[in-house]
Amino acid sequence: MREMGSIVRFLLGITCAAVLGCTGQITDGGGTGDEQPGEVTLEITSPADGASFVRESVGSQGELVAALNLQVETSGPIAGLRVESASGADLGELSLAELNTIVELDVDGGHTLTVVAVDANGGAVATESVSVTVSAPAAASCHEWLDLYNLSYELGPTRQGVSDPVTVTTPINGIVHRYSANDTPRDTFFMDCSLALSLARAASHLRRRDIIELVDMGVYNYRCIGGGTPPDCPNGISQHAYAKGIDIAGFTTSDGEYYSVNDDWVIDPDSEPTCAAPTEAGKDEFLHELICDIKADGIWNIVLTPNFNAAHRNHFHVDLTTGSNFIESRANAPRRRRTAVGGVSVRRLHP
Repeated sequence: MREMGSIVRFLLGITCAAVLGCTGQITDGGGTGDEQPGEVTLEITSPADGASFVRESVGSQGELVAALNLQVETSGPIAGLRVESASGADLGELSLAELNTIVELDVDGGHTLTVVAVDANGGAVATESVSVTVSAPAAASCHEWLDLYNLSYELGPTRQGVSDPVTVTTPINGIVHRYSANDTPRDTFFMDCSLALSLARAASHLRRRDIIELVDMGVYNYRCIGGGTPPDCPNGISQHAYAKGIDIAGFTTSDGEYYSVNDDWVIDPDSEPTCAAPTEAGKDEFLHELICDIKADGIWNIVLTPNFNAAHRNHFHVDLTTGSNFIESRANAPRRRRTAVGGVSVRRLHP
């Protein structure tokens, strides 16, 4: 489960973020020239205290971040530098030889970075702090959001029911997409712009879990919920008709392991909410934590899991139904009930 801290990552020895440029370096032997022999000085030269930044860069795990080029000057006998957050969390070490240190912030609001100079025994000999403010980008349209995530896409083609059609070139924010019936990935993917944005946002949850591929069972299908053709839809029009829903069959990690919704999701008892129910260690736990974390992040409005009904046994249906907020179990789903066998808790499938 992701820890919602203010500072998420350090990147050492890489190119400066474009929004900041490369205008300084970490140096050993700086200072004013007035220091006494053996005296340690430490100064953060960038960013300036009170500076403001916008989350307009794609971070190392696919989220939108403010990328700060942290630069310091030092003098005196120090063995190393480390950076801490306001909570005291250790964010890593800085080599005195490195020219650039990028700190990624993915949470809006105020942040305090503290650089600590340490001696050969690891003891602090000087500290310096800087406070900055991070804010969300102000994109005026869905297309501008796709641009922020560096997605490659074309507008259209026009399809019945789809208000803002786009054809996205895959991967989408680092995630390969493959149709479940095919062995090779999709080259392009047609959907509404809002769904493309949701997949770009969801990518950070996938990438943090080492997922490289999302396997889907389709997006666009101009139909009613439960079948039939709009507008005669007793149960309503499916979000697939608007290309704002996707059926997800599973995920593949970088080691080639496949996590199948059909085979690996253990259906929860009716009395236990999907995201609070105990899970079985391994792939069941992995799938529960993944889909519940994405839902908690507000990326998709409706999430139907195998808990919902038998028709969703083999996939997650996720969509962007306006004004909805739904993920739970339903009584008409087939369940794996717990049974004691030789002192071990086992789940068996029952209709």
